[in-house]
Amino acid sequence: QEEADTRMLLHAADMVVDGKKNLIIKTVDTDVVVLCVAFFMNLSCENLWVAFDVGKNFRYIAVHDLVTSLGPHRSLALPFFHAITGCDTVSAFVGRGKKTCWEVWNKCPEVTEIFIDLFQEPSNLSETSLSTLQRFVNKLYDVSTDCESVNTARKKLFSSKGKSTVNIPPTYDALVQHIRRAVYEAGHVWGQSLNSQQQL
Repeated sequence: QEEADTRMLLHAADMVVDGKKNLIIKTVDTDVVVLCVAFFMNLSCENLWVAFDVGKNFRYIAVHDLVTSLGPHRSLALPFFHAITGCDTVSAFVGRGKKTCWEVWNKCPEVTEIFIDLFQEPSNLSETSLSTLQRFVNKLYDVSTDCESVNTARKKLFSSKGKSTVNIPPTYDALVQHIRRAVYEAGHVWGQSLNSQQQL
């Protein structure tokens, strides 16, 4: 496996095979929490806790409760959402934190199926997926926009609204490369967390 993050899930799956039903994974990495949520149903354990962070920020996160709260679709969509909006190995959109991205996701429920599809079938990056993801990214920079293309949104925000270049979406070409990186991380690397020999 390429990353320690995914190996933690593989070890957890092995413990379930050995008959353990209640697990705790200790980490300081948000990526691991996201993977625990996404793979909880596959692990088939009863309870999964994450002992997260250090010092005064240390807390136990009940992954089983999170999955119940989010529902199966959002839980499966979470890895690609996390990757495309910035994680350990994929850059974030400048000035657009997770909270902003989450709020936009709530307003664009149509991207959920795309997130799931690219997590489970990373080779399915189609023009339809790219169009939907462009609309999602546009709304990160202007929630009221109706622009379909990031290039159109860039022009509109820069020329008519006077936004600086750091406050407009990336170009289409740059966004495609960003999406491909997110697909590689979420779909190929994280998507094979439970495979002892990943095919990358």
